[in-house]
Amino acid sequence: MKKVIIQIATEFHYMVALSLVDRYYAGKEYEINFIIVLNPNSQSRLSNVNLDSRYIYHKVEYFHHSDRVFPDVINLKQFIESNQFYHFVSFLYHDPIFVYLTYYFKNKNTTTFLAPDGMGAYVKFKSKNYRSRLINSIKSYKFFKLHGLKFLKFWFTSWDFGKNGYYDFIYAYSKTLPNLSNKKIIEVDYTLSDEKIESLKKTFLVDFSNYPELSKVVLVINDRHYLPSYESMLLKTITETLPGYKILFKKHPNQKLENLTYLDDSIFLITEIFPVELLIASMKDGVIISSYSNSMLYQNTNCKYIWTYPIVAKSGELKKEIERFNPRNYIKVLQNFEEIKSYLLNIVNV
Repeated sequence: MKKVIIQIATEFHYMVALSLVDRYYAGKEYEINFIIVLNPNSQSRLSNVNLDSRYIYHKVEYFHHSDRVFPDVINLKQFIESNQFYHFVSFLYHDPIFVYLTYYFKNKNTTTFLAPDGMGAYVKFKSKNYRSRLINSIKSYKFFKLHGLKFLKFWFTSWDFGKNGYYDFIYAYSKTLPNLSNKKIIEVDYTLSDEKIESLKKTFLVDFSNYPELSKVVLVINDRHYLPSYESMLLKTITETLPGYKILFKKHPNQKLENLTYLDDSIFLITEIFPVELLIASMKDGVIISSYSNSMLYQNTNCKYIWTYPIVAKSGELKKEIERFNPRNYIKVLQNFEEIKSYLLNIVNV
């Protein structure tokens, strides 16, 4: 039996992980284990998911900035050490357990993979962020010591994707990555068949039958950052330019509902936690707009895609400057609200 262990934390991770399992580990010779990372300070984004019963799940609660000993981590260590694994896959690219396990598995004949965590592979922080990286590194080493995780490497945290850990391969949405030219990359495509979409709806307990008709709609994907000025102006521009279109607003799971006071009753607010790719795949036609959401990497050829990160960057509402890269030629990157208005008018007039 070839044992595979996959580390995840969000609904997006689980959806992509299921796609990887279907593609690479579907045979009876594989035993699939999931490490579901839980933060004691927040609710799990997988708490309401109908997890596939064919697989084994290890719910591991920890917060590495705490001085507590977490029993789940001790139990995970014992489980790892008492088994031989074929592959280890993680979506958590600066998590200390990911770093530790890629180090541990180096001499255990286990192949290790870093999987895509949203758009992490296509961004780079302009600032060096030395202070926060140093604090995270110190806390991580204390975490290792508290839990008996033997780690004999010097590791200084990076917030950039792919710069932590000792993994063998990267799963990515493109054959090359802008900031990781020296890594071994395996391109993955998680395009979903109609049958798979229906299966995933059951997994994530979503039903679009009570939604507005998914034709002639604009889907606005909320950012995890609080961007009231930008989002207010965006909604105003859409409403004035496309009066015949319904606006769907998908709240980010980490965004507080009380922050969204600028939404009026004409906007259909979606608060359920599920991979928004399922909604995108179900749209008959329309426009999808976000500042830089990874969900835009799922292409529905009936829809138009707009990224607005240059507008957000100029707004001053983001705390850190980030370089971004567009890996998909069907996504239009627009620089200001006039460009958005012009692009939307062209859609109507085609």
